Amino acid sequence: MVLTFDTRATFRIAGFVFVAILCVSHWFPRPVVAGQASARGQTVHFVESEHTSLSGAAQSGGSAVWTYSGKATWDVIVRRENYRLLLRVRAGYAADHQSGVRGETAYRVTVDGRKVKLRLVPKTLLYGSDESNWAWIVGDVGKLEQGPHSLVFSADWHFGRWDAFVLTADRKYVPPREPPLGKETPRDLSLLNAEQAKWFQGFSLGRGEVEKNCPPAEAPKTADSIDSIGLTACRNQHAAAVVNVTNWLKTPLLFRVSRDDGERGADALPSLPLEAVTLRHAVPLPAPRKEALADALPKLDGAGLMHLPAGQTRQLWVAVNTAGLSPGHYSTRLRIQPLTAPGRCTTQRVEVDVRVVDLALPTKHPLDIFLCEYDTNRPGMKEDLSSHYVNWYHNCLIPHPAAANPDFSSLDSSLKRELRFPGARTVFFEQWHFRTDSSWQDKAKRPAWVEGIRRWARHVHKDLSLGYDEFTLHIYDEVSGGGIDTFVRARQLVREADPKVRVTMTVTPQITLKEVQRLDPVVDVWCPHMELYETRPEVLAFLRKTRKPVVPYYCAENKRYWPAQRYRFWAWKLFEQRTAGLFIWTWISRDAWRGRSWDGGMVFAGNGGIVPSRRWELLRMGLQDWLLLDLAVKAGFRKQVDQLMSKVLADPENADATRQARQELIRLLTSGASPVGLSKKK
Repeated sequence: MVLTFDTRATFRIAGFVFVAILCVSHWFPRPVVAGQASARGQTVHFVESEHTSLSGAAQSGGSAVWTYSGKATWDVIVRRENYRLLLRVRAGYAADHQSGVRGETAYRVTVDGRKVKLRLVPKTLLYGSDESNWAWIVGDVGKLEQGPHSLVFSADWHFGRWDAFVLTADRKYVPPREPPLGKETPRDLSLLNAEQAKWFQGFSLGRGEVEKNCPPAEAPKTADSIDSIGLTACRNQHAAAVVNVTNWLKTPLLFRVSRDDGERGADALPSLPLEAVTLRHAVPLPAPRKEALADALPKLDGAGLMHLPAGQTRQLWVAVNTAGLSPGHYSTRLRIQPLTAPGRCTTQRVEVDVRVVDLALPTKHPLDIFLCEYDTNRPGMKEDLSSHYVNWYHNCLIPHPAAANPDFSSLDSSLKRELRFPGARTVFFEQWHFRTDSSWQDKAKRPAWVEGIRRWARHVHKDLSLGYDEFTLHIYDEVSGGGIDTFVRARQLVREADPKVRVTMTVTPQITLKEVQRLDPVVDVWCPHMELYETRPEVLAFLRKTRKPVVPYYCAENKRYWPAQRYRFWAWKLFEQRTAGLFIWTWISRDAWRGRSWDGGMVFAGNGGIVPSRRWELLRMGLQDWLLLDLAVKAGFRKQVDQLMSKVLADPENADATRQARQELIRLLTSGASPVGLSKKK
């Protein structure tokens, strides 16, 4: 049999079928997956209701939100288009399944404050149970300009529920009748101007500097956030990196900062051990004549909570202790979650990458590091002082020399406790008896004073087994003018009691060369004020010429308001001068938390511990730089060290120069470079 075809009839049939398909697709369109672009390139914006901002009595429960007379706000970024809004909501009670959506519906919405009328989308009612019965309702929004828009949802029905919301410019979009409803639409911040981005994002994370104060008014120009920070450290080092967190909103924010290592990918770097990372935040305190100083660095509380006032910036300090870590690369991811922000302000994450180089710093410092701690015994003292290389400890508990039956028990208890601190090796005995009781100048009473000093020295040396090179005695402070004669006579009394006891003297910035020459015969350890390195070079030259230990000191309450970089710089200056140590007044003093209270302390009192200052941390970083300088010289890089020091010393306030010099020291010590000439950076 031969089959023949009428070509024209065939095309007529094909045309009819094509038109029929078009009609079917128009009346029964296929659902577009929410959150993805439609065939026409128009985006369907989709959000789960529990990811909106809830207010009033609204409460998220499971995968939906109970209205309970509250509100939900959806802040969305769109392009300029005409939009429709769809809401998937609880349809009604078990009796009728649609009492909440028929007629005027029980649900209300405004878009940028403008009311939108809602109606039921036919054939979308779905009954699962008395609690789970749903329907889609829809309203015409009209034209929206490019940028952010706020949609506020409410309901007349106390037991209403919202499940999901869709904003679409695609007229052909049909929502899925039942889950899966789609994926949430990624927000496109590129559609916002700078001010809109700040408002929408709510907060931003910026790269900070450990040396730089972070006052409340500090703010970046844009809302752009970083997603990673990094640092390079040696073994046995305390290092830190910082993140500046800025609140762009007009309301305070409460954050929870936590480590988020469990959700990292399989290709992530090895995670830093829990004990290697300490999270702190810089607290700004009032300061006279200056901006607030974010100097105190308390740990975040047990929950990791961090409060940030409206329109202000705070610094998150990530402290890393590399003790016990092998050389290599490590990381940890921080999760900064806003707890009180609008839903549009989503959680941000920062990767902290740490490179530990194959270079171990000594755990004990060659310098004599001393702070006046005045026999304080506070929780956390041992860990704080020893981790900052303190090795010369204060003791002010010498009984009165003329006492008939001196009691050394307090002295012994304090001394034995502190000498058990890691690294402790020397005691700085200080007594005020010569300054408060002039009876030692009475010829008849002098023998009792001599015997009392001798008894004390014998007790320390014989009973406590301290060598004469393991302790010193401080009897007068910062003498000048006529005070020099008094000190000389008192020093002679001590020498008569025990000629091996070494006596210290703090040398004031105002002293003259003639005065230090008079002091030379009776001083064993010089403690010149650091200002002398700038104002009296002839005095320093003389002190070095005596070949006695020189331990410079700083003693001024206003040092708290100096740039933190200066504290790191000190160690470079000390290395240049080849001093024997560093003397700081003081470790802890008075109520520094009040900000404007007079205080020269390096740390703050904490609850059950010590709160370090930024200055204290930078001082330790400088002492670690000193160790690198020392290692480099011993490795034969004297020429390179001198060149690096000249750059740092020429610009003391330049933190970048100090950091770059430190990195070059690490490179020299780890790359196998020859100690001949300073290699050029690529």
